[in-house]
Amino acid sequence: MMRENDVIDILQQEIKIPAVVQKKTNLVFRQIQAERTSKTMKNTKRKWKTIWLPIAAAVLALGTTVCAAVYVRWSRGLETQLQVTDEQKHTLEEAQIAAPVSNSVTEQGITVTAMQTIVDSRFAYLAFQVEGYHTADGVQPDFENMTLEINGNSHYSMLGGGFFNGLQSDGHGNFTYLDGSPALENADGSVIEKYTDENGNMEYTMLLMTTDPENSWIGKPLHLELHNLGTVYKAAFTPDIDATWTFDFTLQGSDKVRTCKLSETLGDSGATVIEAEISPISIYAAYDMPMQTQEIDGVNENGEKIQSSTFVEAPKLSGVRLKDGTLLTQIANGGSEGYSDSTQIYKASFATSSILDPEQVDALLFIKSYPEGDTPFTEENLYIVPIE
Repeated sequence: MMRENDVIDILQQEIKIPAVVQKKTNLVFRQIQAERTSKTMKNTKRKWKTIWLPIAAAVLALGTTVCAAVYVRWSRGLETQLQVTDEQKHTLEEAQIAAPVSNSVTEQGITVTAMQTIVDSRFAYLAFQVEGYHTADGVQPDFENMTLEINGNSHYSMLGGGFFNGLQSDGHGNFTYLDGSPALENADGSVIEKYTDENGNMEYTMLLMTTDPENSWIGKPLHLELHNLGTVYKAAFTPDIDATWTFDFTLQGSDKVRTCKLSETLGDSGATVIEAEISPISIYAAYDMPMQTQEIDGVNENGEKIQSSTFVEAPKLSGVRLKDGTLLTQIANGGSEGYSDSTQIYKASFATSSILDPEQVDALLFIKSYPEGDTPFTEENLYIVPIE
């Protein structure tokens, strides 16, 4: 176990999922989440992991929905992914977690419009519409790269970003387009994505995570540059439009969360949950768990065998139990976990894949074991930590 005076600089391990998702099974969101324990081997010690998930691969979009509060246009993809009801839209708007943006930039005949944000103290969704550019069905568009600063600071984590592919899933490997028609497949069984909507437009969405939740970015100026449009095939970018779309606006949002002080030991894992925070779009937990290191065998980019020193992980923060007994498992939608500034306190912070009413949550769920195959999680697979 490392001593306090041996704390090393924070090194993030990035687990990236390829931009192009070939097979239908790889599009299943919950299956991808279950695979997040895989590691990229590096010959160094690590104290923190950033969990990257394919926000753009399955369910992010922009569209038009009539609702009764601040604005009438919601991201259809965010609505689908987060399973947002009309009542929840109204609640998020009243709480200023969801806010409109009206900022359009036209370059090379392509108009990109910043339309919507959904922001709490830890995470931010940004939604954009792209007009004047489209690709054939099954051809994935993308920006080549981007520049992002919030309050003049470029230190942040982008957990996902990309164009909505027009698909929605029932969570069991069955995909349809947004009009409800069954998704078509290629000869190899991969699903044919539709990036262009019925109006000839496309949508781009990003999920960001702050690296310093004590210094909230709510109310801070955002500067974003999206560079060059083109297409992606097997993670290789082919340029098409050489241009930069630049945006400057202030992030709205709410830092109100439900905070819980706890003292709940998770079996024989050596971890005790001491604090939790729940917002409508994220969950957070802190554990009392002295750091232990372990050696892992791996292979580097040259095919050479190496050993990597990493920390023993705490049981995964997976979801919540509602007061009516509903278990919302594996709703972690990208985030980070590990030791940041102490070898005693382990922290986990994740955006959620569904909107939560924090007051309806009566327990946090941590993974004890994984069920076999496609069997859903039950209480036997979970550490259940009641909260008041």
